[in-house]
Amino acid sequence: MIIAIAVIIALGLIVVFSWQMPDPGKMRHAFTALPLPPVILSQVPGTVRDDALEMAKSLHPRDKTKRIKLAADLLATYESLKNTDIFVLFNSGGYGWTALDKASGYATIVNAIEDEFITRHCRVLVLNYQRAYRSLRGYISEILNAGAKSVSKPRELALRLKFLWHHLPNLKVLMCAESNGTVMSNQVIKMLPEEERLFSIEFGPPFWYDNYVSDRVLNMRSNGVVPDAFSYGHWSRAFKANWDALRGKSPASPGNVLLYIGAPGHDYNWQDYPLIRENVLRFLNKHFNSCK
Repeated sequence: MIIAIAVIIALGLIVVFSWQMPDPGKMRHAFTALPLPPVILSQVPGTVRDDALEMAKSLHPRDKTKRIKLAADLLATYESLKNTDIFVLFNSGGYGWTALDKASGYATIVNAIEDEFITRHCRVLVLNYQRAYRSLRGYISEILNAGAKSVSKPRELALRLKFLWHHLPNLKVLMCAESNGTVMSNQVIKMLPEEERLFSIEFGPPFWYDNYVSDRVLNMRSNGVVPDAFSYGHWSRAFKANWDALRGKSPASPGNVLLYIGAPGHDYNWQDYPLIRENVLRFLNKHFNSCK
């Protein structure tokens, strides 16, 4: 009886939160997780200010607090990117609040991508998109988002990018995502199928998500050495890795989901896996030219 009541309460919370628009995401400096500096409104063109407010209102017509929060972040993002050629946007795995410096191997990949753009004389900025906050609502919203059961978060990110392109038409955007974050990136590019300034590199998507396929998407379910147990749903391998860990044995192949759950092959970095380097560089060479 108690279990049944708990299940009903949990389902009720999911229904309630799924009906509500999540709190707006937040752009942060990728390697420090610090928020972007607030803008001086008098220095922002009036058309940009008005557009930010209108876009925020379209998502949060009845919530002034969320509307102001989103508009402020839109303007801060615009100010940070207005002298940029390529915007690298990192979508973390887990629940969407992990900074890039805590993302271990993925940070090495994003670093290498940034260095590659710099060698091409491009002005590049890497930002981390925090799509959820540490709260019950944050957890539930991310469960819905990772399961592709809610489009509110990818819709917000897609509108953010449209806002940027409206005022920065030459800006190219490369989304780099890991694990659960790949669902977000993939849904955004699915919403903008004709947008030639948008690209996505996705590592280790969850096994339950059917990826949208595009020439502008690089999707990897293996590091080239070991197939990703999380991406292919290889539960026997994952169970063995966790059982070995409980007995103090090191797994045969590295990889974790949510930092703690062993998932052999769910491990991506620039140094150890030649296939990652080859695929990423081929993708960049195909879609990005020298900026000068």
